[in-house]
Amino acid sequence: MKSTEELKVYDFDVFKALVEIEVERIKRYKKSDKFSVAFIYFPSIVNIIINKSIKEVNHMFRLRENIRSVDVISPVDDDFVFLFFPETDKKSVEKIIKRIQSKVELNIIEGIASFPEDGKDSRALFDTLVKVMNDKLLPVIKI
Repeated sequence: MKSTEELKVYDFDVFKALVEIEVERIKRYKKSDKFSVAFIYFPSIVNIIINKSIKEVNHMFRLRENIRSVDVISPVDDDFVFLFFPETDKKSVEKIIKRIQSKVELNIIEGIASFPEDGKDSRALFDTLVKVMNDKLLPVIKI
């Protein structure tokens, strides 16, 4: 079995640092000019686990199987992950997420923010992603 490092699964602090490093790398070396971050929320996964309607739910490995080896996964909760896609524009990430949804076979809610159109530094990029998250998740999550 592969370790979380081999799977490119990192905690959120490492995820944020990777985004900051990518912004600085692009500014300095100008080899690439884009990357995207995204979130995926699996609102039904908790009910599936509670109801034991499937024996094993391992969406992290299913996610990994459907993205490139250079892409990074950062689980925040059992039903919520962030994704980092180097050198990938928003349109390409939308295609990737559609593929993930078809393979994971769960309803998901997703959001994407791309550099530089949604933010020219990591703070602006995360602010945009948080706004997308709030717009999409607040109507769904019961507080």
